[in-house]
Amino acid sequence: MSGKTWTFLLLFLVSVALGVGIGEWFYELFLKAVPPMAQSQFNNQASRMYHWAYGAGVGVVMFAWALIGIAVNKLTSMGSKSAAKA
Repeated sequence: MSGKTWTFLLLFLVSVALGVGIGEWFYELFLKAVPPMAQSQFNNQASRMYHWAYGAGVGVVMFAWALIGIAVNKLTSMGSKSAAKA
């Protein structure tokens, strides 16, 4: 695989891992906000999975934004090179 492929793969994995970390952080906030009497073991585990899934989704969105940023950077650098030639 080329270096670009490894870079994008690493960017994707880091984005998703960061997103899952954000989901775990929100889960900890959820545990602090909801009183223990209102929680069951099932709700705790289901909520953790939903928070992780939410975090993974946030990671994918961060990856998409990074790809958009890379594309915009390439387009603007191409435009400045063609303007410099003229």
